[in-house]
Parts: sequence; C-alpha cells; structure tokens
Amino acid sequence: MDFTLIEKVVQEEYTYKLFRSNFYTGHFLVLAQSKDMMYCASVCTSQDRATELFSQIAQSETPPFTLADILHDFSKQIASV
Repeated sequence: MDFTLIEKVVQEEYTYKLFRSNFYTGHFLVLAQSKDMMYCASVCTSQDRATELFSQIAQSETPPFTLADILHDFSKQIASV
C-alpha cells in the first residue's frame, strides 16, 4: 500500500508520524515510536479531524502503547455520529 507523510513530530522520547493512504480515500495511519517500542494504527476520517487528533496525540506525548486505545475510542466516537 502507498502512503504520503502528512506530518512528523519529534519529541524528547517519542516520534509521531501521520500518513494519508494514497489508495483508500479518507484513511490515515498514525505511527508512534520510541527507542523501545512502536505502534501504528489506521483511522478512517477527514483529513482535518485526523490532523487534529494527531496534534493532540503528539502534544500530549502519548506513549505508543496507549495509542491503540485512543484510536479505538476515536473510531467509536465517529461511528456513533
């Protein structure tokens, strides 16, 4: 699958990347990594909402292992709207 990097944020401990899928419209990949761990997950939403969510994750220095719960909750919230 082909992705385009939209944004990258490097904090002291963590690096965050937001990618847009070039194949599936409205699908984004969020990647969080440190020296010891990495997690990535996809979310289906608009680019504005994906960018807003990504900014909140990066600004709060969310550890990679909690990213799954955040993206799962975000996906449930979108599905209920």
